Amino acid sequence: MIIQNYFSLVNISLVDGNGGELKKNTAIVVKNGLISSVAGMESYRRPDGAQEIDLDGYYVMPGLIDAHVHLSGGRGDAEYQEIGVMAEPKLLRAMRSVYEAQELLKRGFTSCRDISWNGLYLKRLFFEQIIPGPKVIACGPGLSRTGGHVDLYQYTVDYNNENGFWGILADGKEEIIKAVRLVLREGADQVKIWASGGDNWPHDRNTDVHYSLEELCACVEEAHRQKGTLVASHAENLEAIKMSVEAGADTIEHGEDLNEEVAEKMRDKGVILVPTLELIVNWYKDFIPVGDKSFKKIRPDAFLYRDMYGKDQGMIGEQYCRQAKDSFRLALEKGVKIALGSDTVYEPLTKYGEYSAREFKALVDCGMTVNQAITAATKTAAEALGMGHAIGTVEAGKAADLLVVKKDPTAAADVLYDPSNIFLTFCDGKLTVEDGRFAY
Repeated sequence: MIIQNYFSLVNISLVDGNGGELKKNTAIVVKNGLISSVAGMESYRRPDGAQEIDLDGYYVMPGLIDAHVHLSGGRGDAEYQEIGVMAEPKLLRAMRSVYEAQELLKRGFTSCRDISWNGLYLKRLFFEQIIPGPKVIACGPGLSRTGGHVDLYQYTVDYNNENGFWGILADGKEEIIKAVRLVLREGADQVKIWASGGDNWPHDRNTDVHYSLEELCACVEEAHRQKGTLVASHAENLEAIKMSVEAGADTIEHGEDLNEEVAEKMRDKGVILVPTLELIVNWYKDFIPVGDKSFKKIRPDAFLYRDMYGKDQGMIGEQYCRQAKDSFRLALEKGVKIALGSDTVYEPLTKYGEYSAREFKALVDCGMTVNQAITAATKTAAEALGMGHAIGTVEAGKAADLLVVKKDPTAAADVLYDPSNIFLTFCDGKLTVEDGRFAY
């Protein structure tokens, strides 16, 4: 299908991303990559010179957005995780990351927020529109303390700093300020910081707080000096979440340990929760199968004696899963803004595109209505990207990042999960994917 840069989509059913009712018999006019008007068919008149595309029976909605991905270009499993990724050449990882971003686009995700070195350069590549790809809002590498979430202890600190793919080490106020300035120098749109551990490594427990309030404040203050720069804080325990909110972080990543007081503060301050439910809720089922007798760690934990006695790992897994769901439902009940983010890290552990679509289903499975999940994956996710003024809803003046869907996406979560239901994908008014194939 050949589509000009000035066209109308007519006779459509519109899901505009604002959470309202489906708007039938609607027309959208797109000119030079922007939505110039949205109106009912009764008032629509074909603009002079515009190509008209009749989509009677189809549904149009904003492009989906994944607010938490790592376009790492790596290959790793649950046991070795990033260790093997770090051993691969950086150039190979960078080339693979192009494929990863394009897999998101094929599943209808026209934008994403990436935490990795690769995202800093992918955003420039796709902006050129030489090859198809989503808008990449780049955090660059996140900030981690020494011994923190991205410090792979099997390698030396120098090797980590040289070859790490989604984090850099920074300790104390001065190093944090320097690290923020470094990622901004490389073109980061946002800054990511690991305020807590994440249970990836033997000395990286999600119950531990990794930065002081002073350090978190230094990160936020320095990032916010550059207007429009948001701060994403990885915070998995209550203390880390509270400190991140107090420090002024704009989004909380994971946040599976909320209480009413913190949820209300997040709501009142407009702090967005990116819960990454598919990963968090299923961590002890998909990645660390504690009930599986055949699964055995090939390396002992660093704190093996201190932490091992008197603990039922199966019970811990069940409690963690339940806590993550309860925390999400509390945030939903309290009116906290929630954005879709998958935390796709590398294959085969989390397949790009597929895992983003699974996160959409997880939002519904854990308590959202389908309409709420669509808003989380469009309007609110755009706000988490700092791009709410330009994308996330179908409105005049915004970028024409659009999906044309064969079935009603508000009917069930499975509609958007099934890629065969996505007919056309537009990025900035340019047709990029048609029936699962790149259009240019």
